[in-house]
Amino acid sequence: MRQSQQTDSRSEEAPSAEGVAETGAWRSPARLLCAAAILHLALSVTIYGLGRYALFPDTFDSNGVAVAFASDGVRYRAAAAALSAALRGGEIRYWTGADHPFHVKLYSVCFALFGPWLGYNVVGAEPLNILFYLASLVLIFRLGREVFNRRAGLLAAGAVALWSSFLLHTTQFLKDPLFVLGTLALILIIVRWLTRTYSWAEALLTGAAGGLIATALWLTRADMGEMLVATVLLGAVLLVARQLWERRAWTTNSAGMALLVAVTVSVPLIMPHALELGRSPSSARASAEREALRRVADEEATPTTQQEAPQTHLWSRVAAHVGDVRRRFIEMCPNAGSNIDDDVQFKGMADLVRYLPRAAVVGFFAPFPDMWLASGKQVGATGRLLGGLESLAMYAVEGLALLGLWRGRRRLSVWLLLSVAATGMTALGLVVVNVGTLYRLRYVFLILLIIIAAEGAAHIREVLAKKAREVRERDVAG
Repeated sequence: MRQSQQTDSRSEEAPSAEGVAETGAWRSPARLLCAAAILHLALSVTIYGLGRYALFPDTFDSNGVAVAFASDGVRYRAAAAALSAALRGGEIRYWTGADHPFHVKLYSVCFALFGPWLGYNVVGAEPLNILFYLASLVLIFRLGREVFNRRAGLLAAGAVALWSSFLLHTTQFLKDPLFVLGTLALILIIVRWLTRTYSWAEALLTGAAGGLIATALWLTRADMGEMLVATVLLGAVLLVARQLWERRAWTTNSAGMALLVAVTVSVPLIMPHALELGRSPSSARASAEREALRRVADEEATPTTQQEAPQTHLWSRVAAHVGDVRRRFIEMCPNAGSNIDDDVQFKGMADLVRYLPRAAVVGFFAPFPDMWLASGKQVGATGRLLGGLESLAMYAVEGLALLGLWRGRRRLSVWLLLSVAATGMTALGLVVVNVGTLYRLRYVFLILLIIIAAEGAAHIREVLAKKAREVRERDVAG
């Protein structure tokens, strides 16, 4: 059942009869979803055609892989094609134990089913890619409807559906679309714990579903594991805050959340080898090198007393880990031409804290205007210009999100979306120096801001429509 907070806020913002009529008929979610599917399919076929006939050889290869901005898709496509051959040959055990990332195995299943007819290219992967894309739009709509109302959900889903760079990336062999989908599903589960009250069966089933999603996210992108844990813990804190605010214990919801927290935290301990497959090759290599260096250092270190043994403070270890991740990103893109602050490194917690405001600026506002009209090494002037236009749109979204936050300031679910988005974008600003990489990793956090901004945009539209009606009525009366 809905809580009074959610019910009151929705009754205050129930759409007018005109608004209901506007979103009816051809603006129904099902028809808009069909339009989005046609758009995605047409784009995938177009990209494959551009690559197949070498019209833009520096941007798309013969399989439609965007080598200019998603070059790791070349490796993933080849691995998926090889695994699909094993599946068709009945080598299920080999496929299960193969050292390939989780999303590559999903693409291999798609290739095994559709590759012989559609080819082992972006068109052959389209059944899976379009599923990720459409499912993400459905989750965005449901999040917007759960947090605000149906109108906000439609606006947010429509904006993301037409988001050009996101749309392009969803046609490729990348782990990002799966990560976005899983994160949105996990956040929807947590949001509903803040807005609904479940029975014991519902709570435990939802917690188990959330645990499976969290496990899939760990397997998909282990590099974002800390952010995954932070998201779940933020949800747990807000659930406690809900109970304190209402002065009532919601045991069922708390049990489901406890199950989700337990699964999320325990995954790295239970399946450490599988998680290495969810890291980028450079990340996995760096992790192995660090482990080897640590063993050598432990063997060479011979402290004579316990007092002489190094006592590393927790916060120092956190700063060292963040600095290590940042160094890895710097080493991955040494001469990318679109790096930001690649000369900054963290030697301790003091350096990290001093850089936090700058990290927030980078996370929320990069690429900056001085990059918009320059020519990029990989995407050229056109790609930079597209990034500039999207940055302007992003600034507008962030402004509208402030209005949406004000309108939903009494809802814990709104604060969850904002907290996850702000934490994720600031964390990325701390460690990611390359704008192109930042672009891809930031998608899911920007989507959360778009959901909040949709309420702000809808409110402005409603105010303008009301003023227009008043003007017409005065003209008629005059």
